[in-house]
Amino acid sequence: MRILLDSLGLQARIHNQDGTRLATFLAHIEQTPGWEALFSPQEPLSPTLLATCNILVITTRKIQDNPYTTEELAVLPAFVQRGGGLLLMTNHGDVPGRPYPNMTINDNLLAREFGIEIINSFFASTTPNKLVEISGSALHAEHPIISGAQTGQTVQILVTNNCSSLRVGAGAFPLAALPETMCDYRNGDRPQGRYFAAAAQFGKGRVVITADSGFIGSKAESQPGLISANAATRPGFGLIESGDNLTFLLNMLHWLGGA
Repeated sequence: MRILLDSLGLQARIHNQDGTRLATFLAHIEQTPGWEALFSPQEPLSPTLLATCNILVITTRKIQDNPYTTEELAVLPAFVQRGGGLLLMTNHGDVPGRPYPNMTINDNLLAREFGIEIINSFFASTTPNKLVEISGSALHAEHPIISGAQTGQTVQILVTNNCSSLRVGAGAFPLAALPETMCDYRNGDRPQGRYFAAAAQFGKGRVVITADSGFIGSKAESQPGLISANAATRPGFGLIESGDNLTFLLNMLHWLGGA
């Protein structure tokens, strides 16, 4: 199975600069028999390129840096329609009066094609500088990604620092809800009816969308459950080894590749 990482995605761009951001993720792909990972050229995704892969992973396309072209917004749904798998990892929205860019605008143009809406929001723990655990009833245990039906590895805890949020429309399935320990720092809203991750079958293919991409990053040095001032933070806290984040990522790839 060939897994293509979009080089214009935020986390991929950082990895291609420092060589470490996605190192843990890539190492586990390469350790899985029959899997291989490669990066796309630093240019818009084309039908010819997509025809060479089974799964495409986009790690946040900031509109400020790399907006989707009109062609991409047509060829990406067509890729999934024909049987491809898409993992679209967006990121947080803005916070008025703070220097955060809204990283939901661009990815939402693509997410809408699959019945999922990315909401401009900045959800984080109600306790400052504390990581968030998503567990228990917030996880939809019946879905193969959470139950680990293909891998035997169950997802019990997801860990994030901050994220946007998703709304799920007809034809899409929620995977993880945002817990009550979070609030939207833009306006104080609580997370009722908002999701961290959702999946959809689309034509012959499959899609998973997450409201954060930073958790794919390699481990940052921090105390369990807390954010360290000395942690590696570029472009956010790497949390792939926290909770069951790595299992979640690998289970997503198994499910996306099994369409």
